[in-house]
Amino acid sequence: MSSEEDTYLRAKLTEINGAIERLTQMLNRMIDVISKITEVQDAQSDIILAVNENAEKLEELLTAVSNISHAAPSQPSGPSITQKGAISTHQAILDTLETQIRDGVIASDLATKINESADMLESKGVTGALIVKMQRWTRILRTYGRVDTISPTDIQKLRNDIKEWSRDLSKMR
Repeated sequence: MSSEEDTYLRAKLTEINGAIERLTQMLNRMIDVISKITEVQDAQSDIILAVNENAEKLEELLTAVSNISHAAPSQPSGPSITQKGAISTHQAILDTLETQIRDGVIASDLATKINESADMLESKGVTGALIVKMQRWTRILRTYGRVDTISPTDIQKLRNDIKEWSRDLSKMR
């Protein structure tokens, strides 16, 4: 063999050796990926088992709660604890509204706040005359200009109405 052939052969062997090393690295990466996939599948199987167990426990709890609610005595007359809590929340809304009423308050801002309070009370289940009265004040206050202050007479009337609204809420308790 000539030296040219030896050089050519060495170059080809080096090329083949590099390809084998790259192939080995790729195979090692594939093995890592396959082992991760296996871990994920095992974890998924564990999760499925836990979900099934939890579903069974939940079904048992629902059955127990259903049995308890059927066996529970009827509620005594008068508002429930939940209703009393809701009424307290309504009262807090009115108290906050009253603190915002003062000489020099801008009518459009107050109209917006009263309207928001009425909407909030209505969303909490309060209905009837109280909401109508609050909406009436919203309309009255919107008759003022954007930056007009409320007349002292209207402020006094509004304060009196808010006290009445508080009494109405107290009656709901």
